[in-house]
Amino acid sequence: MEDPEREAPLMFKTLLTRPTFKVMGDTIRKYFTEDVAFHHFLIAVTPSAGIRVYTLTFQLALFFINYQSVLIRDVIWDEKKNLIAIRMDIKTNPWIMLWRTLNLHILLELEFRDVKDENTGKVLKKVKVHRDYFLWSPIIEAIPIIGDIYDSEKPRYIVAEVTAFFIELFVRAYNLLVPAKLREAAFEFWREFLQVPLAEQHGVSIHKAVD
Repeated sequence: MEDPEREAPLMFKTLLTRPTFKVMGDTIRKYFTEDVAFHHFLIAVTPSAGIRVYTLTFQLALFFINYQSVLIRDVIWDEKKNLIAIRMDIKTNPWIMLWRTLNLHILLELEFRDVKDENTGKVLKKVKVHRDYFLWSPIIEAIPIIGDIYDSEKPRYIVAEVTAFFIELFVRAYNLLVPAKLREAAFEFWREFLQVPLAEQHGVSIHKAVD
């Protein structure tokens, strides 16, 4: 890549929009280093395993998960660190789930290595490390009915609004019904005994040994 901020999202659109196994393999070989590492909460690929295992892992996921499309939400490019972060929503229809839609909400991080192209002499950026962070659990999303509710943001908005309402209600009632001196005493108790870790309350500090 010459411009990761523009090209990385396009790369993932190629990889995740109903690709063939060949298209996926060719795209990975084009944009990733031979010793690429991959970190995921279910699987990891070491640099020694590299692009061969990385490619087969994604092709296996393509077969079972059945990638359909991807929506790029945010792209953050850090030129100094040679790193990009992308937030995306991936639509899948796994045939093992009878093609029920499963949306994967992911924040991923790519680290690049500058590589000189042997044909053109240009310095290009290739992915040397790929990290996936799931914003919502794909395991819960896979559960019928529950997964559909969990996948929607509306329940989360409702929970936040209802929680805020009851907190405000509690605070108003607390201030109205509890005398000021008792509120002050409760606040001091929280500050001294609840907010401060137990070891620090007794003047004991805990330090991790440094090898």
